[in-house]
Amino acid sequence: MPLVFPPNYHAAPPPPEYSKERLPGEQTVEYTPRGNASSTALVNIVRTCSFLTIIFKDQNGAEDHPTYGRGSTLHGEIGLKSNASVLSVSVKLKGRLHVSISDSGSVNIPVVSETVVLWSQELASGHRCPSALPFSITFPTTFKHGGRVRPIPPSFSEAFLQLPAISARCLYVLKVTLQYGGSKMAFWKPSRSYSLVLIYRPRTRPQRPIYHMDTFLTSLKHIPEDWLEIESTMRTRHIASPDLKPISCRFFVPSIGTFGLSDTIPFHIQLSSSLASIRLLQIAEPAPPSCVRVFITRQTMVEVNTRKCWRSAMLMEGTMRAVAPPIDAVPLIEDSEKDDVYVDWEGEIRVEKDKVPYGGFNVGTIIIKDYIVFAVTPPNPRSCPLLAHQYSHPIKLVTDVWTDESTFHPLDT
Repeated sequence: MPLVFPPNYHAAPPPPEYSKERLPGEQTVEYTPRGNASSTALVNIVRTCSFLTIIFKDQNGAEDHPTYGRGSTLHGEIGLKSNASVLSVSVKLKGRLHVSISDSGSVNIPVVSETVVLWSQELASGHRCPSALPFSITFPTTFKHGGRVRPIPPSFSEAFLQLPAISARCLYVLKVTLQYGGSKMAFWKPSRSYSLVLIYRPRTRPQRPIYHMDTFLTSLKHIPEDWLEIESTMRTRHIASPDLKPISCRFFVPSIGTFGLSDTIPFHIQLSSSLASIRLLQIAEPAPPSCVRVFITRQTMVEVNTRKCWRSAMLMEGTMRAVAPPIDAVPLIEDSEKDDVYVDWEGEIRVEKDKVPYGGFNVGTIIIKDYIVFAVTPPNPRSCPLLAHQYSHPIKLVTDVWTDESTFHPLDT
């Protein structure tokens, strides 16, 4: 039987490259812009002093200072107002972490130190220094301190004046230095320097979105895995009446635990106990109760010479509104004195990005953590049989909100 060979196969041509820009002959049929997409055009930021001009390219027009993300490269151009007698031109990217405790001293930690020589007469074979020099220098992503490699922190500044006073700051600076030729008999060469502050803001975003529905119960029914239930108890004093019971507190927050600085974080609160205990809170419907609060706090820890010090500050407080009880709920009437009753609220909390420009981080010497706090305080804390109650749940605040793009941003973690 003769051998039958399979037909020859030819490799198919590769698929065309995708581009969000229209190619020749194409037209847009429908376009829906993303709500979280930035509409700010990139611009050049110019800084000038008596002897030079610096141009920072591809900058966000909404920022006051040149701003860069994780692993970003500074691109720009330096213009010299006079290039006579210039021997060399260099740029240096410096970053320094300063931490202090009033009764324990202070410490300065170098974070970044990168130098690039843009022009040198020794390498120019006698040519004159150009009047315009492009520059490019890249932010490192990590630094080493205390035997450990850590990501470099964002630009930030924190200070707490209560004793012992503490302060922490991370500052990034670009320094341009011009070296001039002096007399042949001189042992030193005159130089001039110009420094300006840069903002380093590494981008991070949540791994999935926060789903918002009309009502909490609808959301809990359809996507229960998106909610985290936190149970705690508001206790009573030992001398309290036997008719009083501890108040059971159920606090619901999105289970993702990571939120962008422009995200609106929904929450739901349910308190249940005896009617006598609930009445002690003096809840007036439908106005939001003054005794129940939800807020976000930031805890800052600094360490100097093995001394650790913690400080906390409230970032933002949430807003609440009463939720009508379901039809089959036990009403708040005298006939139900022996049964538990329920009261519910829902609300949102949001941290403004312009007030809190960076999220939490840990570089050993400085640790910044964020918490969402649920607190119930009776109207008269000293005399009320109910004890004040507070529960803090750790969350992570990040620079960006979730986006529906299928690929990762190159500056994301």
